[in-house]
Amino acid sequence: MSLLEMKVRISENAIVRELGAGFVILNLKTERFYELNEVGKRFWELLTNNPDCSAAFHQLQSEYEVAPETLQNDLNILIDHLKKAELIDCN
Repeated sequence: MSLLEMKVRISENAIVRELGAGFVILNLKTERFYELNEVGKRFWELLTNNPDCSAAFHQLQSEYEVAPETLQNDLNILIDHLKKAELIDCN
């Protein structure tokens, strides 16, 4: 499934705290911590308000100077890590 078609649901087991310019996320189920940088933090914030990855992608594209292909690739990698960490579900 393409990033632009995905909808994301954040896990109820994810507890988020700000740390500098990024976030630290604790998965209560696995008791593991994960750190997001500034862009990852912004992506997470956008998804908490709207689960539509396409909307988050376009918003990030307007906020950061990055090639669309680079942003899409980076977000796909981030989504894959968040899914493996059981912090999100995608459909």
